[in-house]
Amino acid sequence: MSKIGFYNTDYKIQSKRIYRAVLFGNLAVAAALLVTEWFVDLKVAPLWLYLTYFVVSLGVTLESFTNYESKLSRFLLPLIILGMIEYAFFVQPDSFKTMVFWLPFIPTVALITQGLRASQLWALFVVFVYMINSYYVKITLGENYTLIVFRQPTFIAGIIFMVALLACLYLLYGLLGSAYQQSMDRNAELTALKNNAERKQSILHEYNAAMINLTRNDQAQELSQLIENIGRIISVVLNVNRISIWMFNEDRSKLTKQYLLDDGVVSTEPTTLTQQDYPRYFEALETKPFIMAPIASTHPDTMEFQQDYLTPFDIRSMLDCPILKDNVRMGVICCENKKYVRNWSTEEALTVQSMADYIASHFKNEKIKDLMDQLQLQNNELLEQGEEIAHMNQELHALNQKLIENNGSLESTVAERTKELQNQNKQLKEYAFVNSHMLRAPISNILGLVNLLENKQSNTDNKDITIALSQSAKNLDKIARKISSTLEDGSTLTRKDIDYLINKQFHSKENK
Repeated sequence: MSKIGFYNTDYKIQSKRIYRAVLFGNLAVAAALLVTEWFVDLKVAPLWLYLTYFVVSLGVTLESFTNYESKLSRFLLPLIILGMIEYAFFVQPDSFKTMVFWLPFIPTVALITQGLRASQLWALFVVFVYMINSYYVKITLGENYTLIVFRQPTFIAGIIFMVALLACLYLLYGLLGSAYQQSMDRNAELTALKNNAERKQSILHEYNAAMINLTRNDQAQELSQLIENIGRIISVVLNVNRISIWMFNEDRSKLTKQYLLDDGVVSTEPTTLTQQDYPRYFEALETKPFIMAPIASTHPDTMEFQQDYLTPFDIRSMLDCPILKDNVRMGVICCENKKYVRNWSTEEALTVQSMADYIASHFKNEKIKDLMDQLQLQNNELLEQGEEIAHMNQELHALNQKLIENNGSLESTVAERTKELQNQNKQLKEYAFVNSHMLRAPISNILGLVNLLENKQSNTDNKDITIALSQSAKNLDKIARKISSTLEDGSTLTRKDIDYLINKQFHSKENK
């Protein structure tokens, strides 16, 4: 069973209402036959047969109300009608002339309750029953028989037959009408779906075209220009009268209008909304992904605007979507329909939400741009520092090379100076040796002569001593001068040289 109450038969035209009408029609016919037989003898079947027919029909009706889709109850309804007719015929065969008109009701009822294929099978079975009944009349009554017609029973039976026939016809008409209405409803639904799909396709096409143009427009990257472009896009894509874009302050206690497009006219008049004046609206912006208010004056999130905003501007419907950046509300996009109520669709809400996300991405891109600029500045500083470091490295390398060269020269100089010092030390040692051994001899002579002069008491001539003393001092002075001159020239003076000088000096003395 579908949601609108239709049961699927062969051509899916069966309705619950028509099926229940058939059940009640059959029960009414059974009741009419029972009452008529009770008060007026119909001269067709005994009373207990009509009573049985009524009870069984009542049972089938009740069971069908309990289980509408029961195939058993749908099969039993034409079966009990056939059983009733056939039993009455076999009790009274001369009713054959009447029963032939009642038997066509069986495939008709089956058509309404079971469908076309079941009705066709029942029609074949009824033809077979016709043949059985005709043969039974032949063997019981002959080729012809005398029929006695009772006026009153025949009249009442005729009325019941006519009512039953009309009921079947009306039910079939109702069934066809219901099927036609269902078909029309489905066509209307399909048309609405088609129109809705075309409208959504048109919205999507316009949205994509607008977004492509927006992303390719470098001037639209400025916040003010971006907000204006998005406002115009929403106005065209959603076909709304009034678009406004608002931004929160730092603590999100105020909303300041950044842009307003009202019936194609841009307004720059500043307006501020405070949380203190509209607490329910601010709370909804903080907790809901968007506000869809077809009737803004009665919606709990927007009814606070009725006196100061909705009524003066004749605003009937509102669709507001927050602008989120990292789960923080930055602002809100407000779509407002004037003069008539508008039931917003989920697609329209998602379109506005995507525009809000695009504005939020602008703030993210600005932050990323700032970070990139900082990184670029730091990179430039690092490059400059790198160049300075490279220059310093070059200078250090040159200094190192020079230091290495200086170290090599210094080592050579130190080695030469060390060698010179060693030579001088050696000369000093030689000089010390000369001073302590060779020069000490003349000095000792001089000292001895001086002591002799001081202590001599004899009459020896002091002149010889004085001459000897003077000669020793001169020899000592010559030797000292010769050594000093040799050392000042930087010449190497060995003990052999000193011995030679001393010997030469003394030999020269002896020769004189």
